[in-house]
Amino acid sequence: MVTTKAGADKKSALLMSVNDWRKRKLQNAHQRFGSLEFTKRTKDTTTRVRVHIDRAVLETPKDERGQSSAHLISMIGGDSEIGALWAAVTEGALFQIQLPGRTSIPASLGPEAQCFRGSVMVPGRKRPVRHLVAVSAELAKAKPGADREAARTILCGDDPAFVLYRVAYRYGLPVVPEWAPWFARELNQRKSITPLLGLGCSPVLVKGNKQTFLKWIGRALRECLIRIPAENGSISWKLPSTFLEGEFAADFK
Repeated sequence: MVTTKAGADKKSALLMSVNDWRKRKLQNAHQRFGSLEFTKRTKDTTTRVRVHIDRAVLETPKDERGQSSAHLISMIGGDSEIGALWAAVTEGALFQIQLPGRTSIPASLGPEAQCFRGSVMVPGRKRPVRHLVAVSAELAKAKPGADREAARTILCGDDPAFVLYRVAYRYGLPVVPEWAPWFARELNQRKSITPLLGLGCSPVLVKGNKQTFLKWIGRALRECLIRIPAENGSISWKLPSTFLEGEFAADFK
């Protein structure tokens, strides 16, 4: 294969552009992290664990004195920290979560929370960084076929197309992507969508079950607010470009 000088210059310019993008993307990245602290006291000792978090979905209580519910926490740390926090999650422990620019929030993932552990190799470190993703039972049941009678769906993104896609996928609704703007209006008009507190994502709570959404669809079709496509064929969803980078809920298919 022969590479001309013009081709080499173009490739070099492309690599420089990619490197510049990476520098801008990673600039002050540490400021976008939050932290999680867990304290366990026994008769003779007090154990305190603190790690960084890069994703979180929190549902704050109506009463300011109440305890927040955590639906997703993605944390990184060492072997001992992650091991201790895995045990704490399974026990339904209370954590102190600090998000950038906010006061500390006490929150728990509740009973039957699920954990997923992994490792991340970091250049310059001899040992990998440990990664733990903890998910509440309610968020875990948002996948298709699980708890279809539930009237609440926790989503990690608020884009209209993403919301319709996830709700339809969970309940098996007959929808097409073109209905996303209509569905978003229905949710807002009926006060059936509520923003949640998030780190690294824009989470929402969608209220309604399969029967509710089918009634909406039937009424909208009768009133010609939406229409069934005349042509048959497969459906292609054009989800946001940051869908895989920032929206964890897509992993629960």
